[in-house]
Amino acid sequence: MTIKPVLGVQADDEWSPLRAVIVGRAGRACFPSAPAKMIEATMPSAHAHRFQPKAPFPEKLIAKAEAELDYFAAILKAEGIEVYRPPAGIDWLAEEGYTGAMPRDGLMSVGNTLIEACFAWPCRSREIEIAYTSILDAVSKDTRVQIVRRPASSFANTLLDEEDSCTRQWAINNSRPAFDTADFMRLGHTILGQYSHVTNQAGVDYIQQHLPKGYQVEMIEVNDPSAMHIDATILPLRDGLLVYNPMKITEAALRQHAVLASWDLQPYPFIPQAPTEPPLYMTSPWLCLNALVLDGKRMVVEASDLQSAQWYESLGMECIMCPFKHVNSIGGSFHCATVDLVRDNS
Repeated sequence: MTIKPVLGVQADDEWSPLRAVIVGRAGRACFPSAPAKMIEATMPSAHAHRFQPKAPFPEKLIAKAEAELDYFAAILKAEGIEVYRPPAGIDWLAEEGYTGAMPRDGLMSVGNTLIEACFAWPCRSREIEIAYTSILDAVSKDTRVQIVRRPASSFANTLLDEEDSCTRQWAINNSRPAFDTADFMRLGHTILGQYSHVTNQAGVDYIQQHLPKGYQVEMIEVNDPSAMHIDATILPLRDGLLVYNPMKITEAALRQHAVLASWDLQPYPFIPQAPTEPPLYMTSPWLCLNALVLDGKRMVVEASDLQSAQWYESLGMECIMCPFKHVNSIGGSFHCATVDLVRDNS
């Protein structure tokens, strides 16, 4: 696979005009295998029994998800955005992994820096290495770009050790840095994050240590006992406007952060309903907040979600509709399936 020259990395918010982006590929995706404690804490109870070693998703489901990812990439290219993709056909069953469809879980751009997650789930430990090394190698040829790769210490299999297990809120302990980059959202030089069943204090400290000068992580207070990833909880649409999931966070909790003190904060006004087909094996219907904003005026929304699209349009956004139900089924939506490389905030 030939990788095109990358423009570089420069992105520090979620809404400035998107110029270059990574879009994932599903490959031969599998239900992620993780210790039962991790699965029970985060996954829908109706499907928790499916998360076993060597359990691929149905082939027809993956074929449709792959087609949706290709269509999504084509939409972004048609909008003039440079799109970079991992190799096709990765056999995640053979790798005892999950998928390459959700790169936002494992990579975060902050300024000119790309930070790789120290995944809590063992089955994801080589995900970025397997799917995204060729892109990261191309990016790193720009000497201005800093690539922060996962340290060898993140292999430590101590996160479920029992110290303080009776009192701690989350499935994982703080024995080594653990975080999914999807637990963080960039609002300029302030990055809002959440603690979760995959992100601990050591992980937050690790991110702060590797941020470019002048950037700061602030942790928001969420009411979500199954917390795992922040991008179905808050969604900045443009500078000064953010929508949020009122079932998981309050306006008061958001306004505790100076970056949001004067923003228009809009609660999502509906209770989203889960589809019956295909099932949401790994997620909730709050994926309606997991959209990709292209430039503070336009955003990509699931093609069947007319309710959300009409509401976003009432807030001044133009919605580009894209089928994504089968990608939703395997673990995420448009924000999850992408990594911003360049956003033009000049």
